[in-house]
Amino acid sequence: MDQWPEQQLWGGWLLAFRELAPKVLSDPTRLVRILHELGPLEAIGPVSLREVRDVLRPRLATLAHEPPRRRAGRVFVGTPHAARGLSFRVVFVPGLAERVFPQRIREDALLLDDRRASLGGILSTQAERAAEERLQLTLAVGSARERLYASFPRLEINESRPRVPSFYVLDVVRAIEGTIPVAALLGRRAALEGGATLAWPAPRDAGTAIDEVEHDLSTIGALLAERDRARVKGRARYLYELSPELQRSLTSRWLRWHHRQWETADGLVRVVPETTAPALAQHRLAARPYSLTALQRFAACPYQFLLAAIYRLAPLQAPAPLQRIDPLTRGDLVHRMQAGALRTLQQHGLLPLTADALPQAQKLLEWAVTDVDRRAYDTLAPAIERVWRDEIVGITKDLKMWLEQLANEGQEWTPERFELAFGLEDTTDHDPGSVTTPARVSGRFLLRGSIDLVERHRQTRFLRVTDHKTGRNRTTRGQTMVDGGRVLQPIIYGLALEALLPDETVFSGRLSFCTSVGGFTQHEIPLLADARRVGTEVLEIIDRSIEHGLLAARPARQACAYCDFQGVCGRDEERRTRRKDPARFADLDVLRELS
Repeated sequence: MDQWPEQQLWGGWLLAFRELAPKVLSDPTRLVRILHELGPLEAIGPVSLREVRDVLRPRLATLAHEPPRRRAGRVFVGTPHAARGLSFRVVFVPGLAERVFPQRIREDALLLDDRRASLGGILSTQAERAAEERLQLTLAVGSARERLYASFPRLEINESRPRVPSFYVLDVVRAIEGTIPVAALLGRRAALEGGATLAWPAPRDAGTAIDEVEHDLSTIGALLAERDRARVKGRARYLYELSPELQRSLTSRWLRWHHRQWETADGLVRVVPETTAPALAQHRLAARPYSLTALQRFAACPYQFLLAAIYRLAPLQAPAPLQRIDPLTRGDLVHRMQAGALRTLQQHGLLPLTADALPQAQKLLEWAVTDVDRRAYDTLAPAIERVWRDEIVGITKDLKMWLEQLANEGQEWTPERFELAFGLEDTTDHDPGSVTTPARVSGRFLLRGSIDLVERHRQTRFLRVTDHKTGRNRTTRGQTMVDGGRVLQPIIYGLALEALLPDETVFSGRLSFCTSVGGFTQHEIPLLADARRVGTEVLEIIDRSIEHGLLAARPARQACAYCDFQGVCGRDEERRTRRKDPARFADLDVLRELS
C-alpha cells in the first residue's frame, strides 16, 4: 500500500483493491462483487483514497441480500429507506417505543444547532433529524396495501421496567380513530391484543400466532388453563408425534422422575452380553489403570464416575486471563514447590531435616519457590501482578511452616522419594525411581498416580506415604480409614507402594494438610489388617459395579453442588433418585457406610 499514489482514476483504485483483497481476506467474494458493481466509475477521477473509502464504507458496512426474482410467498426484511418505492400486502413496523424508535435526539454539544444553521445547511440539526425519522415511519406505513401492524415492546428486560410506547404509536392510532388515546390505556389494549408474557411468549389465540412455536405454546396454554381434564386429555399428543426431540425428552423425563425402577435414562443400569459387557470389560480395574481421584468420584456419584473416568468427559475450559489463583492451580504450585525444595535439600545433604539446618533449608526453599514461580508466571500470564505476588507470598509462608514440621519429624522419619509416579506416561518432573507401569494392588487392581512423599522410619525401616493437601481438613470422623470411599490416598497409596516395592513394608499412610487453610494438621492411618481389608473392599465394590453396569446417577448428600457435570444432570438429582428403588445399589450403600 506504500506504493499507492495519493490520487488516481477510479479504475486504478479498483485494480489495486482487487489485487489486495485475496491477500488480506479469507473470503473476498463479497468485496470483489462490490468492486465489480463500481466498474462504471473507472474513467472518473483523479480521486483520493479518502474519497474512495467514503464511497465503499456504507456498502461494506451494510450486509444486503439481493431479493429473489420470484417474491411470492416471501418476506422482505429491511429498513424503511430500503422499502422506498415498494409496496406490500402486509407490513410490520416493530419497535415503536421511546428510545428505540424514535431514538432520543440530542443536540451536538461540540457544535450547537445555531452554529450548524449558520454554515448554510451543510450539517443536519435536531429538527432535520426528527423530520428524517418521521419520514422513515411514513415510508414504512405508506408501503402497506392491505394491513399494517405497529408494535412496541411492553417491558425493558435489562432494567425490569415497563416500556413506554412511542408518540408515533399515538399518531398512528389518531390517524385511524381520530382521537389521541391515553398512553396507559393504549398499553392495556396492546397487552390484551398480544397476550404474550415473558413466562409464556405466545398469544392467547393460536390463530394469531406468527410461527409454529407460538401456535404450539398458545395451544398448550389454553389446555393448561382448562379445568376439565377429561376435555384436554390427549389434545397435545400431536406435538409428541411431530417432534422426535420432544418425544425423547418427555419419555426420558417420565422414566427419570415418575418411574420407580432404574432405567437407561438414569445412566448405565444393565449389561447386554453382546454389546455392553465387552465394552465394560475393557474398563474394569484389572484391565486399565485408574487414578485415585477418579475412583473417589464413584463414592460421590457413580454417574459422575462414568462420565469422567470411563467416557473421559470434562468441562470445557475457556481461555481467560488469570485473576486469582484457583484451588487446583494453587495445589499444583505447592506440590511442585515442595518437590523442588525436597530434591534441593537432598542434594545438599540436609535430609533428614534438623532444627539446626532449618535456616539454610528455608533459603533453599525460597530458591525453589522462585524457580517454580518464574516458570508458572510465564505459562499462566496472570492479569494482575499484585494479586499474583500476594498469593506467592502466602504460599511461601505456608511452606516455611511446613518445613518446620518436617524438621520436627526429622528425628524419626527420613524423606526418601518425592513425587514418586507409577503408571504415568511422562515422569520427567517426578522422582528418578518413578515407573511408567501401573501398580497392581492385591494382584488384580491396576492403579496409577503420584505419591507426594515417601519417608522411612529410622529405627524400624518401615515406610510411610504422605499425600499433601492444600485445602481444608474435612476428615472429622476420628480414625476414619476411607470415609465412605471419599478418602483413598492413605491406604491405597500404601498398598500401591508395596506392590511397586515388594521387599518393603508400609507402616502407615497419611494426609498432610500443609497450609494455613488446613491448619497444618495430619490425618494418619496405620496400615493394619483392617485398613488393608477396607481398602481392598473399596476396589472390589467399584470393580463389581463396572462389571454389572451399575453406574447410574445416585449422588451422595450435597455431591451435586460440587459436581462438574451439573449441566448434564441438573441440580435435583439427589431428590429425584430418592424416588428410585435403593436395592439395586446396595453395594454403593455399603461403600458409603465404610468408616
